[in-house]
Amino acid sequence: MSFLGIVSSIESALGIQNFTLGSIVFQDTEVPSELFWGGYQATEIFRQVGGAKVIVLNGYYDQPLTWNGIFRGSLALQKARTLDAMARSGNAYSFSGGGITRKVVITAFQASYTNCGTVIPYKIFCEVIPQVVSVSTSTVSSLVGLLNSDIASAFSTTTGILADTSSYVDYLTSFSSSYAGQITPLANLVGAGGEVSFLNSKLSGLSTQAGALSSLSSNLDFSNLQSGLSSSIDLNSSVFNASNTEISSIASNSGDNLVSGASALMAATAHSGILATTSLNNSYLTRASDNISLSNT
Repeated sequence: MSFLGIVSSIESALGIQNFTLGSIVFQDTEVPSELFWGGYQATEIFRQVGGAKVIVLNGYYDQPLTWNGIFRGSLALQKARTLDAMARSGNAYSFSGGGITRKVVITAFQASYTNCGTVIPYKIFCEVIPQVVSVSTSTVSSLVGLLNSDIASAFSTTTGILADTSSYVDYLTSFSSSYAGQITPLANLVGAGGEVSFLNSKLSGLSTQAGALSSLSSNLDFSNLQSGLSSSIDLNSSVFNASNTEISSIASNSGDNLVSGASALMAATAHSGILATTSLNNSYLTRASDNISLSNT
């Protein structure tokens, strides 16, 4: 029995699976001794204050399939030429072998002509075409667009009121080395570590997270975003309550006057702006959270 016959008999006894690529059937020494396959899940990680983090899944990507073998016999050159033509065409082909089946495009093919074309070692590189994901991409894409719009709007309004209120505080404190009574709570609210600053940072992270969502995002992505929205709604309410309390305090301390002085007027104006902004934010954030709940993603 010839060498090829012996190899074929051994492989048949072991039940080794033939490789196929398009119309090409790989047998005997043409079949590689090993084939690496697998891939990776593309992710984006958003780290949040307090040690929490959100992991956005952007999809699974197969690694390229690469293998090598040896064509032998009278058909060796013909098979090598066929694979070369397949690589040049850029067409998609069905691959089966090594326990997997994939749709691939041949990105490179190499062959070494030896023994007058009867022995041709070869190497082939294939890029795996992503499988079709069975989701309603148009519906999910519309949801992503709505979420991006609402969260970006909430972030934008908070950034604006933070800048305006900080300007009020800077203006009044520039005339004195100490804060006026009405300005101190406001300065604490918008200063570094204050609730308005923290809310602004929180919404910035949510906006980035929402922007990273794709039309093929998973249920986990939306669940994580909804959890962040819930946390932001609570923080937004806390900011609203703090400013509401301060406005009541300013009014109570002013007696018969609408405000007791310039600092009280500035503080009341700033707190009124915060109330308006947080009320608007509540609408944006609540609608975004409700849209996720109603989307059946």
